[in-house]
Amino acid sequence: MTIVKEVVNALQQRLKELSIDATPDKLAYLAKALESIAGQSTVLDIVNTTDEKLKELLESATGHLNNLDTTKDKALTAISQLEKQSLKNIDDKSIESLSLLDTRKDANIAAIDSSGNLDQIKSAVDDLSKEIKSRSIIAPESVPLLFGILNRYNDNWGSSNFSSELGQWYSSTTGANYMLALLAGAHKESTKYCSFYKPPQLYFLQGTNGTFLYKEMYLRYAVSTNVYQYPYALLGVIFVKNTSKEDITRTLNFTGSSGWSSGYEGAGVFVGTPDAINPNKEKTSTVTWANVQKHNSTSTELSSSATIVIPAEKTVAIVLYTSPYYYTNTNNYYAQFMYFGIYNFRSSFLTTGLEIDRERTLRALQCPGLEYVYQIWS
Repeated sequence: MTIVKEVVNALQQRLKELSIDATPDKLAYLAKALESIAGQSTVLDIVNTTDEKLKELLESATGHLNNLDTTKDKALTAISQLEKQSLKNIDDKSIESLSLLDTRKDANIAAIDSSGNLDQIKSAVDDLSKEIKSRSIIAPESVPLLFGILNRYNDNWGSSNFSSELGQWYSSTTGANYMLALLAGAHKESTKYCSFYKPPQLYFLQGTNGTFLYKEMYLRYAVSTNVYQYPYALLGVIFVKNTSKEDITRTLNFTGSSGWSSGYEGAGVFVGTPDAINPNKEKTSTVTWANVQKHNSTSTELSSSATIVIPAEKTVAIVLYTSPYYYTNTNNYYAQFMYFGIYNFRSSFLTTGLEIDRERTLRALQCPGLEYVYQIWS
């Protein structure tokens, strides 16, 4: 007899005992309790459930679970095979795509190499990079001027004093090349000629007309007459680019002081023109200078103009030079006055077809170890 049968027999025996003296109410209560214990089945159904029937139910349940396991294994096997096939298809497509990309890459490289324009492409990219860099430093609307005051004998002691060694700068085209070389640091000197009272700096023309004016009254101890006979050289340069296909002529307005004692002072305006156009600037090998204005007299304020031609597709360097005016000698001091100015440049000179060459300007300002002036262009 199973445990189920034993429990049922015990319940039956206890119910018989309780029912002998039970009232109708108690009998109803005992019946309700029996129904709760056995559910909708009778006690007889529970008793008649044999061990064989329980075994049959267990075997049926076990068989059903085995079928579930078999179905699960088959499903997992099918999923695994499908996954492997999908991954293989993806790998095959990836290899095919990569092979196609390699083929196209090789074809494009071969096309570029065979075109013979690779150097031109690289040059264009370099030019664009330089232009972007220069425009990020100098605003497109600005008009920069590189200006400095070179010492000769005004500050008598120390190295770099010179008198007549580099010629008469008010009119000498060779002197103009020296001026730009010293102003832009494009030379191989160690201590000769290259000391400055005010080292070169970048200034910007002001206002809607475009004006720059510098002046100073100063005293220097009268060590020798060289102090006032070979005074400071006030130097400025503006690089102007002609972006058109035609030569352009403009009028430059300038002012300044001028000394005249030794014949090596005065004032002048010069234009330096490279031998190559801007699209081929790397081929520049020389710069030709022209003296477009000169003054060999004493003056506290020159007011003059000069006609300048800017050739098509070229950048010219406009170099201005003035010298201090010697006023008097008092109490062992020389009193001098220096003045340098350019005006109406934006409104009258820098019009349609002309613009500032920012790359040349920055190259001259930053002194990148050049030996010759023409390298500012190349």
